[in-house]
Amino acid sequence: MTEPVIIAGMISAAVGIVFWGIYALRSDATRKDVVSARLKGHTATATGAATGSRRKSAAPAPKVSIVRDEKFSEIPFLNALLGGAAFAGMLRLWLLQARIKTSPGAVVLVTLLLAAAAGVSTHISTGSVFMAAAGFALGGSIPVVFIQQKRAKRFRMFAQQLPDALTMMKNSLQAGHTLDRAMQVISEEMPDPVALEFRETVEELHLGVPVKRAMENFNNRIIDENLKIFVAALLVQREVGGNLTHLLGNLAGTIRERFRMEQEVTALTAEGRFSGYIVGALPIALGIIIQGMQPDYLQTLFTTDTGKNLLKLSFVLQVTGFYFIRRACRVNF
Repeated sequence: MTEPVIIAGMISAAVGIVFWGIYALRSDATRKDVVSARLKGHTATATGAATGSRRKSAAPAPKVSIVRDEKFSEIPFLNALLGGAAFAGMLRLWLLQARIKTSPGAVVLVTLLLAAAAGVSTHISTGSVFMAAAGFALGGSIPVVFIQQKRAKRFRMFAQQLPDALTMMKNSLQAGHTLDRAMQVISEEMPDPVALEFRETVEELHLGVPVKRAMENFNNRIIDENLKIFVAALLVQREVGGNLTHLLGNLAGTIRERFRMEQEVTALTAEGRFSGYIVGALPIALGIIIQGMQPDYLQTLFTTDTGKNLLKLSFVLQVTGFYFIRRACRVNF
């Protein structure tokens, strides 16, 4: 009696989350359309039309706020709930770093929806509560993995473009440009993501944000050790003085040398990393082949207590061996 109740509850939760997510996405899309129309100048036209027709109708024109939206969700209950959660701020920062234009509330709704769908489908197909919990966790991790991959990709691209950006900045300073103008040249001439990040920093400087605060915001949007060195060197140079062009040239050369060393280390450790992949995949591939050729040969591993314990032990040893191989092939410098 317990399992049908659990299944019914999970299905009800999944249906509720679906409708909740549809409402949140439509509300968010409506808000974005209004803001987009304002930025394109449509609001002025609409306001003029409303002013002209005010003689015929007393209905006031809709107001559009230009204040930065700090909401976690358009749904009041979810916004209040996420406002008191510690992970909501971190999730907003991850979305900013990944440049995913959605709200943390929408991510939470999608996570719950995928988790509920995966948990229900796994329970229906296997009939095991443990497998349903594993499916719930696996489905809920999909949005987080996607966001992390987008973040990591942007960070890698930024790290590869940073030496050229520093060289361009050095040349601009040597030509007599100011710091914000040198950053603006990078935002105009370089591709994304380095152009976008420098453009936002320049906009903050033009809006009157102090240089230290703008560079700290820059550091928060991109997680990169070389960028931290650049920001620290820039702030120290503004405090105590020095030759900034010479500093940028040395920093760009150092970053390029680090990339060269990293590529050389990657090439030298390729054999070890490939061995780790083989060690991890060989037992699984061999088990699939044996199961296809002689299905009764491996039944003892799945039907007896000794076989199940051996499977658990082999899984732990496989994961441990793969982890240590990866650690041995990872060189930090």
